[in-house]
Amino acid sequence: MKDKKRQRLPRGLHWDPKSQYISFNWRDSRGKQHGQSTHTTDPARALIFKLDFLKKQRASLDQIENATENLSTLNLRQVSEMYFNWKRASNSANTISREQKMFKSVLRFFGSQTVVRSISLAKIRQYQQERRSHISSHLKQQVTGRTVNYEAQLLRGVMTYAGCWTSDLATQYKPLRQVKSRAGKVATKEQLMNIIAAAKTNPYWELAMYAAAVAIGTGCRSCEIKNLRLQDIHLEAGKIVVRAEIAKNRREREPRLMALAQWGLRYLLNRATALGAGKPEHYLLPLNLSKSRRLSKATEQKWNLHQPMVSWVKSWRKLVEKCGMKGFRFHDLRHTFRTLGAEAGVPLEVMMAQLGHMDRETSLQYVHIQQHALERARQLIESEQAEILAFAQGDAP
Repeated sequence: MKDKKRQRLPRGLHWDPKSQYISFNWRDSRGKQHGQSTHTTDPARALIFKLDFLKKQRASLDQIENATENLSTLNLRQVSEMYFNWKRASNSANTISREQKMFKSVLRFFGSQTVVRSISLAKIRQYQQERRSHISSHLKQQVTGRTVNYEAQLLRGVMTYAGCWTSDLATQYKPLRQVKSRAGKVATKEQLMNIIAAAKTNPYWELAMYAAAVAIGTGCRSCEIKNLRLQDIHLEAGKIVVRAEIAKNRREREPRLMALAQWGLRYLLNRATALGAGKPEHYLLPLNLSKSRRLSKATEQKWNLHQPMVSWVKSWRKLVEKCGMKGFRFHDLRHTFRTLGAEAGVPLEVMMAQLGHMDRETSLQYVHIQQHALERARQLIESEQAEILAFAQGDAP
């Protein structure tokens, strides 16, 4: 596309410089501008897409405006749905999906039909107490204070959206005490090599291993790797493109590929090609339809190249358990990448650009590691300069 002159487009449409498709800009109810791809190169289809998209946005805005005065009289399920739809303008689809799943526990406790304005501080405190004693079905351990606080924060957001979070609630509500240990586990080089060696003995674990190589070689999140399309991968340029719609902070970035990530991506690209992927919009990790009873009955196709795979959690857990690393999450590979970068003395701003951090606070957790690296560097340099110092001080023979 770069060698050919692109045709002129109707006013309001433009060619996306980072893809082959036509895009347009729009503003949400808060006046914030967003870019939207039409996923087509046909100007007529792009214009129709834009008109339909803006029509849906206006309809959603009208619905919110018409209901704003009476939001407090609606039930918790109705207001929460409107709240999460509103949040989509500034949060990724993965974030919204995760928060909606978390909010289910709030709906179960308070009742989906409960009128929002009837939720009291006493009921919120009861929720904190009872929820903290629950056992997580996913982690098989007691729900942490951090999780309860996150869920309560979502409830506060819903009530604020409905105009029910009063000044009294804001003053008297107190989150649970939580252990502030945000940095995850870090794998050693020997442990990473053990994971690779173990995965090569079991085809069921190989996909998770190659995805892990991408994670440890880029610092990308699992959701960002799963949602990569073929057009996002540029091996020759040594980078990938994490599109805004799949990034946690809704900002596009171009992480550089370490050699380990390139090794993993070459295998995954060959695998995708073998499954029939060849178009730029095809996913690197297509959805396996045969693993879904509902989808497998609806089609004879085994792979959907236009949808990404859902998860490799089960195979990853079994793989790390085999290596004696039970509890080591796939996300901990991202922490490992950050730690290796800090130990190597990579500047904080560079790591923020690579990892996609919104603020310095998250990355500052690793500054102490950089301090250790600087201290080691000081000792090495001092040893090299010892003779010079001795001469300067007059101690040399």
